[in-house]
Amino acid sequence: VDHLRTAKHHTSLDASDDDARTLADTLVADSGFGPVRQLQSREQAAALIAAVEQLPLEQREAFLLQAEGDLSVQEIAEATGVNFETAKSRLRYARASLRQHLKEFA
Repeated sequence: VDHLRTAKHHTSLDASDDDARTLADTLVADSGFGPVRQLQSREQAAALIAAVEQLPLEQREAFLLQAEGDLSVQEIAEATGVNFETAKSRLRYARASLRQHLKEFA
């Protein structure tokens, strides 16, 4: 019984199917991280960085404190020395601007 348990059928990554594709090729193709997807991801990241850099300083600061620092609006207001409504407004304008700049990726 132990011998049969350990003698299970294992498929090699190099074994090819009827279409002469290996399991490794199939996994890479089905993963969604092929060359085109990787290029798109890099382009999106570069566009996001460029869009964030174009934001006015106050909006960029509020956006990055929330996105990277995971701060709440109240915490952003306290950290930047502005009232809650001002921090909330800066975030709203920053998101709207980024949405506008990145609409081609939506």
